[in-house]
Amino acid sequence: MSPCTAMRAALQSAFHQWVRAQQPAQVLEASSVGSWGVLLALVGVMLAAIHWAPGAEALFALPLGKALLSFVPALPDLGFALLHRRRTSIQTWGWVLALVGTTGLQFFLASLMALSALGGATAFGGLLLFTAAFHGQLFRVTPRTPFLAVGTALALGLAATFASTREHLALFAVMGPSALLAELYLGTFSVRHDQIRAEAERLHGAVQAQMLEYQERDVGRLSQALTEVLQQTQELHAGLLTAGSAADMLRVVGGPRLPTGRAGFESLVRQLQEQLTALRERVEDMRQRSRRLIGSDPESVDLMPVLDSVRQSLGVRYPTVDIQVEVNRTEPLRPLVRGGTTTLRRVVESLVTQACEGDGSRAARRVHITARTEAYSGRLEMIISDEGPVPEPAPEHPPEPAAEGPRPTGPGLYTSECLIRSSGGVLEWQNARTGGAVLRVLLPQEFRP
Repeated sequence: MSPCTAMRAALQSAFHQWVRAQQPAQVLEASSVGSWGVLLALVGVMLAAIHWAPGAEALFALPLGKALLSFVPALPDLGFALLHRRRTSIQTWGWVLALVGTTGLQFFLASLMALSALGGATAFGGLLLFTAAFHGQLFRVTPRTPFLAVGTALALGLAATFASTREHLALFAVMGPSALLAELYLGTFSVRHDQIRAEAERLHGAVQAQMLEYQERDVGRLSQALTEVLQQTQELHAGLLTAGSAADMLRVVGGPRLPTGRAGFESLVRQLQEQLTALRERVEDMRQRSRRLIGSDPESVDLMPVLDSVRQSLGVRYPTVDIQVEVNRTEPLRPLVRGGTTTLRRVVESLVTQACEGDGSRAARRVHITARTEAYSGRLEMIISDEGPVPEPAPEHPPEPAAEGPRPTGPGLYTSECLIRSSGGVLEWQNARTGGAVLRVLLPQEFRP
């Protein structure tokens, strides 16, 4: 491989690495048509103030015609904004156009610094330093991917040819390296921050997957326990039939009337006692097995602090969603939940988060939470409704048959359903008439005489 080919391959590899490190949404927002409208208005106001404001012309001494001509190289960035007005992604040619336009904008600021008097040049130098730092953060400029840094150096070098005094050259000698260092420093910091955030998200996903695995295992153990309970119930039923038959015979015939006499009567009594003893032992064994398989007993939890805590935390996370809680605070609501307050808070937060996020493309505007005690069953009924769309079923966990509508699924919702079921509760869902979903949670409550 020739040196030119190797250099070209290395350059392409570095460019693709730089593109992968970008945040297209941020770049599109910063270089949108609206942002350019604001920029053009600011440039117009700034040049007008420099030219006509009292005392400003003497301080800056900026030739207006040359200043306007130096703005021409920044127009490719305006073309980038126009071409990507309705786009959500940026192709390779778009990144090249963004680099050219951003370099042109920096050339404009550096030219203002070179063309102005020394006092005004210092002000423009500070503006250039700030802009270069912002561009370094926006375009993730690093020593390994210094494409924009090369453009910045080129813009400073070309603009320095407009400098008319040694003082201006000295200012370029100070501001130029400072702008490059600020650009590289903030770009490297942003890349490192992106890496840490991605690692945190991967770790969070791994923890969620592990917790989901634990919950699936608990559900399997619960199903096994219920199967053994059914088997034990069948044996108990047979034993009760035998004991009942013996008891009926004793009641009707009586000991003296039996053909076998006293011996037969004592045999029947002994048989009844043995059956009852066996039943007691089997019931105790069943209770012990159920406790080992199902886990700890449910705990009584005060619902209101949980709802208030979830509303406060998710209100900060989703500031545009109006989360309303409608509960009669004078009514004691204390559901029985395995795992206590921690489990209940996790379930409620997961369900409310599902409502706030909607289908991922259109979030809910309002989430409404109500809770009450059912009049007849005494169970806690909590309803979470939202105005967002109902998400499609996720392929990881096929939905079970539902009463109405598609089931909104996902790891968080699936885990919540497992936790609710393990506490003896039920999770139901249905479509809202006005759009969105309605989640209904039923949980046993602490008995109150």
